[in-house]
Amino acid sequence: SHRGKEYEAVHNEAMVNLKRLMGLGDDFTVLFQTGGASGQFALVPLNLLGEGQTADYINAGSWGGKAIKEARNIGKVNVAADTSKEKPSRMPKASELKLTPGAAYLHITTNETIEGTQMKSIPHVDAPLVADMSSDILSRPLNFSQFGLIYAGAQKNIGPAGVTVVAIRKDLLDKS
Repeated sequence: SHRGKEYEAVHNEAMVNLKRLMGLGDDFTVLFQTGGASGQFALVPLNLLGEGQTADYINAGSWGGKAIKEARNIGKVNVAADTSKEKPSRMPKASELKLTPGAAYLHITTNETIEGTQMKSIPHVDAPLVADMSSDILSRPLNFSQFGLIYAGAQKNIGPAGVTVVAIRKDLLDKS
C-alpha cells in the first residue's frame, strides 16, 4: 500500500538520500510528483507568480521556450535573455540578462538537450532561482542551495519514468 509502513520507509529514505546528494538542508523539502517535468511549466507560475508580479525567464532553446509559453498563460513574463534562435546555440552570459527588479523568480533550463547547450555557470540573482534540471540533475557538482526550486523528470537521470522530483526551499512553499 502507498500508505503502508514499508512504502513510507522507502519514500522517506529516498527524500533523505536526495537531499544528502544535493547538499540541501532542512530549509528544503523534496517532493516526488507524478507526470513529467513539463507539468512544472504551469505549476511553477501557478504557485510562485502572484498577481501583479513578473517572472523572469531565460530562453536558450526548446525547453525554455515551452516553459515561457506556459507561464504566459498564467501571468506576466519577462524574457530576460533569448539566445534560442542563435546558431550555433549557446547559453546567455550573465551580463546579457535584463532582469526585472523584484521579480517573483528567474526560471532557467540548465541543459537544453535539443540544442546541445548546458549552462556552465549558474547566474547569481536576487530573485528566487527556479531551474528545470531534467537532463542534468546530479550530473556535476553544484551549490544546489542557491536555488529556490529545482525540478527534474526523474527518468533521465535518477529514477523511474513518470516521476518528477522537486526540491523547493520552504520559504517559497509559504508563498504558494
